Parts: sequence; structure tokens; C-alpha cells
Amino acid sequence: MSKTINFGIDLGTTNSLIAKFNKGSVEVYKNPVGFKETLPSVVAFRNDRILVGEKGRVYLEKDPKSTVGQFKRKMGTTESYKIKSLDQSKTPIDLSAFVLKELKTFIHTGETPEAVVITIPASFDMVQSNATKEAGHQAGFKQVVLLQEPIAASLAYANKTTGNELNNSQWIVYDLGGGTFDVALVRIAEGELKVIDHEGDNFLGGADFDALIVERIVVPAIEKKGQFSDILNQLKSGSGRLNSKWYALLASAEEAKKELSTKSATEIDVEVEDDAGEVISALISVTRSDFEAVIKEAVDTTAEMLRTILTRNSLQPSDLKFVLMVGGSTYIPMVRNRIKELLGIPVNTDIDPTNAIVIGAAYYAGNKPLELSEASATVAPASPLKLKVSYN
Repeated sequence: MSKTINFGIDLGTTNSLIAKFNKGSVEVYKNPVGFKETLPSVVAFRNDRILVGEKGRVYLEKDPKSTVGQFKRKMGTTESYKIKSLDQSKTPIDLSAFVLKELKTFIHTGETPEAVVITIPASFDMVQSNATKEAGHQAGFKQVVLLQEPIAASLAYANKTTGNELNNSQWIVYDLGGGTFDVALVRIAEGELKVIDHEGDNFLGGADFDALIVERIVVPAIEKKGQFSDILNQLKSGSGRLNSKWYALLASAEEAKKELSTKSATEIDVEVEDDAGEVISALISVTRSDFEAVIKEAVDTTAEMLRTILTRNSLQPSDLKFVLMVGGSTYIPMVRNRIKELLGIPVNTDIDPTNAIVIGAAYYAGNKPLELSEASATVAPASPLKLKVSYN
């Protein structure tokens, strides 16, 4: 039996992954259905069934009131999500546990891990961190170790490079994912990695870029072709006539966004009924320059957060080795080019931005002792307690 944890999970806002450390290398597991590494962090409730991942994401367009995504943004809060089909509510912890359980099905070796390393944003406070641990315990893990995402990304990079080029240096981890943004100053001294400072926004990511495409490009084009009094509200409001269409448009916008990373233009096929009952069909052209125009302000905001870290730590761009790009949204050419242009720091894209964090988590897990015992699974007999209270 292994003496180390070995399993790592990237519990993401829009997508999650699981990997295992084995004899010096890391395997990122794939979903046995579809063979994708990523599992959409979406949970749907249909009658007595729970649909997690791609099936849940598809069901979002059919029954948005019984489907939940992006719940990581509310982790550690008292908020819960009303599930129409159940007539009850689920917390972000409950929903995260469903995702973690589903990730276990990716493991093709028949193993059932009892311990895991789960990554969290550097911005997570104690309450959010404890909520993540609780989700892990609900999913059946007896030992849950948390690891900050910038450290995980840095470990993935360090294990891919050779030599001692990172020793006694510092860099920025720029993590722009599907639902959240984090930027962290990471420093390594005498072999120890530390997050020195960080900034972030739990409501800024690729999903917000998708919404901007719909709001600022698709909706104005639709309005010109039919009779609509308040189409945006009808789309976005939970009680709106076109609410289910909103999620279909977001999915189309996401595909367009991905295509625009390699193409100069693409099209979004739209079919919607206007206020007069007429079905409006349109093929809306979206160019890369159109897309870049609607996300420019958001990207510049991330650059300002990075600049804040530099100022707060009295650093010049020349003091940094590079900006390490992670998160699926860093595939967008404008994101890479804009950060380099505004800050004058080399941009490092040597690691796969979609799986770097889970790979780093697995490397960390491969060196983290397994601390499971029969005693840990039982209730200790009552005895006098000495309690020391502190606040981190």
C-alpha cells in the first residue's frame, strides 16, 4: 500500500479534473464517457437522477431551475440553490461533493482513494477552505489536504523544467479560468515555494466573456431582426420567457470564443421567437476584433490587479522571471498579448493551461504522507479537553 496520498483534484468553477502521481510521473484521468480530461462542474436534478458533468450541462438548457453551475463562486457562504425538481435547496458544499464523487469514476484502475489533495484559489479564506474540505469529506475522502492553485501551477512547471533555473527567483501566476481570476506572486527560496501576495475576482472568467458576446454582439443583432421589448431581461431573468434560450446562447458563444483563438471570424446560429410570435433565424458573424473589443476592459482589469501586486511589493517588471499563464481563458491570444504589452513581463505558456493545476496537485500529493488509521474513522471516547482558540 502506498504511503503517500498520490491523488490530486482541481475543483474548478467551470471544469474539474483528477490526476494521480505514480513513480515520478502524473496521469490525468479521462472521463470513460467521451474520454475528456475535464468534467464540467455542473449538477442537474432530473426526477430521481443526478446528472453531473456534460449531461448536467446539456440539461441546463432544458431545465435551468433544476440545474446549477459555477457554485464554487459561492463556496463558504450561507447561500444555497433552490432546486425546482426537488423542491429543496442544495449548498455549494453539497454540489461540490457530487462533482468530487463523479471524478472518482474517472479512475480506471479500480482504486477508490480515501485521501486527496484538492486545490483552492490563493484568495480563499478559512471559511471557504473549510467548506472545500467538507465537500471532500462528503464525497467520501477521509483525508483532504488543500493546496493553493498558484503553488500547484508552479509545481507543474517546475517538474517539467530541468536544472535549478527557478531557485531563488520569483514570478507571477496568472490564472484566468472559466469562472474566476487569480493572480499571485510566487517566490522560491532555499527550495521552498511560497505565495507572497495575491489578488483576484471570483466573478471574472471565461463564462463572463461568453455572456459579453451574447449581451453586446448577439442580442443587438437579434433586436434588429424582430420585435422585442426587453430581450436581455427576458433571456437572463429566471422567470423570463426566453430564459432557457439564454443558456443555449451562452454555449454557442463559448464555442465561438474557442474558435476565435485560432480563426479571425466565426458565426453563431440563432433561432428565437420575438414578442409577436415570429421565429427569428439569424447567422450572426463574430470577428476576433469584435470579441477583443468586448473583453478588453475585463482583461485590462486583470492587468491592473497584477500591477497592484508589483506596487505593493515594491517590484519592477524586471524583478520577475515571467508571468506563468494557466486557466483555459489564457488560450485567448489577446489575453497573452495584452498582459505582455501592458506590463512588459515575458509571458510563459510552456505548460498546458487547462490541466497544469491538477498536475501540480498530483505531484504534491505524491510527496504528502497518507495519514489514515482505523482510529481516525471512529469516535474517540469522551475525555477532558484543553482548547486553544486562534484566528488565522
